[in-house]
Amino acid sequence: MKKAWALLGLTWLLVGPLIADPLLEKNDPVIGTVNGNQVRLSQVEDKEINDLRLQLYQALTSKLKERTLAELTANNPAYQGQPSLDISEKLAKEFYDKQGLKARGSFEQLKPQIIQYLMSQKMRDHFEELYARALKERKAQNYLNEPAPFLVTAEVATAYLWGNPKSGVMLLEFSDYQCPFCSRVQPSLTELRGEYKKKVLFGYRHFPLEFHTEADEAAIAVECAREQGKFEPYHHLLFSNQKALQIKDLKAYAKQAGVSNQKSFDSCLDQEKYRGQVNQDMRAAGAIGIRGTPSFVVGRYDTKTGNVKGEMFSGALPKEQIAALLDKYLAQ
Repeated sequence: MKKAWALLGLTWLLVGPLIADPLLEKNDPVIGTVNGNQVRLSQVEDKEINDLRLQLYQALTSKLKERTLAELTANNPAYQGQPSLDISEKLAKEFYDKQGLKARGSFEQLKPQIIQYLMSQKMRDHFEELYARALKERKAQNYLNEPAPFLVTAEVATAYLWGNPKSGVMLLEFSDYQCPFCSRVQPSLTELRGEYKKKVLFGYRHFPLEFHTEADEAAIAVECAREQGKFEPYHHLLFSNQKALQIKDLKAYAKQAGVSNQKSFDSCLDQEKYRGQVNQDMRAAGAIGIRGTPSFVVGRYDTKTGNVKGEMFSGALPKEQIAALLDKYLAQ
């Protein structure tokens, strides 16, 4: 019985803010007191706790949808239709090209998996449409509230910048030149920087992971290239050559990037001139809870303080998801 009550207490801590209750503040309930003073969730919550609350919300929402649709499809003929699952070769090929899957195999090799994925996506879309319809027709109701986004404040500091420096919206990246997921997201980021260059400020800071043994030297090298106005071409060369980041390779890339003074670049790299800056970037990332790469902060940029306050996310998200976050803050 004690174990059951303990589990109930943990569930309330996680779910409490999710349940619509006029007696409680939805997103920031009182969770205790100290010396008679209230302690709210926001005062103890960190990114990890927020992620757990979000995972619980998503799991509960998924189960609620399953229960709703199971009952409606069993008893209501209007909800029993099935979508066509025919996937043409043309559609599969478009998906293959758009997702840049060439590096993972030929189209013929990947076609069965692509078709299966697109069929599953059609079914998911169908069930989402049914659920939305059920809510609209008031055949179902959802009383869950999504946790408020966990906001962090990140220093822009010496980040390399693209886009509009006067923009009130920023996407700040913390990345690692040996990280495969960091490389995978770069084409999307390049496209977004082109599409949003007048609306958004983009920034890049370093977070070389300990087990990527050449990543910190690569970070120092790109700053040496930046010193001569060649950050961007050198940046792209590093992500295109992740398996060749020895010192000799880093020096060779300087010439390819168009660095005008090779001797100065070599000296900068040999003396690790920007080691302190890279370490500063890593400390800034750690201070806001970043543990892996790529990680991003997207939100409001304060030109006076040089800080960006917003949501933090990690991983090689699809371009459309990142764009949706940018649009969200641009609309505010």
